[in-house]
Order: sequence, then structure tokens, then C-alpha cells
Amino acid sequence: MNELECIRTFIKVAEVGSFTEAARQMGSAKSAVTKRINQLEEHLELQLFQRSTRRLSITEGGTAFYQRCIHILSDLDQAKSDVSKLEWSLSGTFRVSCVSSFTQSYLANDLCEYQLQHPELQIDLRQHDRYCDPVQEGFDLSIQPTSPHSEILEEIEILPLKRLIVGSPAYLEKWGIPQKPEDLIDHRLAHNNHVQPDYQMSFEREGKSQNVSFHPNMLTNTILLLHAAVKKGECLAMMPIFYIEDEIISGEFIPILTDYRIQKTQLCAYYRKSSFVPMKALIFLNMLRQKYGNYPPWERRIFQSKPEISYALDLN
Repeated sequence: MNELECIRTFIKVAEVGSFTEAARQMGSAKSAVTKRINQLEEHLELQLFQRSTRRLSITEGGTAFYQRCIHILSDLDQAKSDVSKLEWSLSGTFRVSCVSSFTQSYLANDLCEYQLQHPELQIDLRQHDRYCDPVQEGFDLSIQPTSPHSEILEEIEILPLKRLIVGSPAYLEKWGIPQKPEDLIDHRLAHNNHVQPDYQMSFEREGKSQNVSFHPNMLTNTILLLHAAVKKGECLAMMPIFYIEDEIISGEFIPILTDYRIQKTQLCAYYRKSSFVPMKALIFLNMLRQKYGNYPPWERRIFQSKPEISYALDLN
């Protein structure tokens, strides 16, 4: 019995809640995973999981063992890192998930650049338009807007996520230009109900906040439909400015309600809390924060082209 291998397998099963999914993420056969867990239970004389045909749940003893193992393996991984720093090279697989809007706009190119810098590193990127738990789904990093708090995930802010409501010139000529947030009630809206399931937008002006409820005409979980609906002159939509920079500068999309600021959030990276974080993840995160930081390049370019919307972008 390889005790360390069995413990790592146990941790993975406990985190993903499935022998099958643990086997997939580890690149092992399910039978091998089952065997390791059985060997570990026999060695410990402790039942780690309650098994049934429908579900797998960790026992009280298994939970206590998991908490101890996480700390022990973190210390072990940190020790391995410390003694090999002088000979460190980035290799292996770097698994990243990211929301589709930032993937298409920037991250795909960022990862290509990163791989060229570290040719021994294999990149595995998956884009999504939903909440992604990197521990459950086996990613080194998950990049997405601010998500619900988790006790096992570390949250690192990458850049401010600022948004504008935009419409095409044809739409605004036909339906008019909203002058205040409550005017949105009378307009056609395309809406991402994954990002904001409560059908509300939060505005701020001169230190006063205002929430506006609305009734969307189009619902989606992908920014692709929002963009298409605005481009075709069918709807107004709220989108992150990094995704529509070119359209704003060219005049294809017209920002509205620019005397107000839409409540901003952060684009963050999430990974499992640990005293040891893989060097490939830390170096990539540092690269992103240096490139984008608190004043990303698209904000500078939009400000240079459209200084009249600087209040909406909080650039004053």
C-alpha cells in the first residue's frame, strides 16, 4: 500500500463527493480509486465514507481525518517546494476555467503568452458562464466575478469589473434614450440572469444608491446573446466594458445613463486554500495583476476616446 497515494486519493474523493469523478480528475480507473480507499480504511481501521447506490457521504471520522490530512499534505508540498526552488521549472498541466467574456477578450491570449514563456507547461482551458468550483471540478484556477464565500477557496482580486448599459444608434432612435434609471422599465432589455438573477440593477450618483427592477425581454447565461441583441438593435443590455471596448470607441454601441455609476464588482481568481499554492498558478496570477491592475488598459483607451463618460467609469 502506498499510504501517501491513498491519502491523496481520499482527499480528492472527499472534495468531489464521487469515486467516479475523483478517478476522472486523477486520470485513474475507478477500481484503482476504490481499492486505495479500501486499503486506507483497513489500515486506519476506520470507515471514511458511507456508501449507497445513490450517494456517497463522508463519515464523522472521515471528516476529522480529512482536516488533518489537508494540513499535513500542505506542509509536505511546501517542504518539497522549498528544497527545489533553485531548480524550479514550470511543467505539467495548468488547468484553468474562466467566464467566456474575459476568455474571449483577453485570457485566451494571456494563456498563449504564458505557455510560450514556459514551453514545458501544458495549458488546459475551459470557458463557462456559470459558477465554477475549482476544487469540485479539478481546476488549478477558476477566474470569474465575485462568488459566494467558501471556507475552502482562496479569493484573489485580479481587476475591477466595470459595466455599462449600451444600445445601438438604431435602437435609441426608435425607442428613445433613457434619462434616469427608472426609465429602463419602459425599454426592451436583454439580461444575464446568471450574473443577476433578481432582475435588478444598482446605480450610484453623488453618493446616493438606487436599485431599479426591470422586466427583461431576453434572458440568457451567455454574453453572446446580449451582444447580438444590442448589435441588431433589439434591446439594451448591461455588459462589462472590456468586452465592448471596440464598439464603444467606434460608436456602434452608445453608453446610456452615464450620469450614473453601475455597482461594480471584481473579477477574481479562486483556488483551494492551502499554505502551498502551485508556482504555475502564482506566477500566472502575478502576470495578470501586473497587466491589468486597478486601471486596466481598456479603461485608458475608452477614456481617451470618450472622456464624457468618465463619471460612469469612475475615472474622475
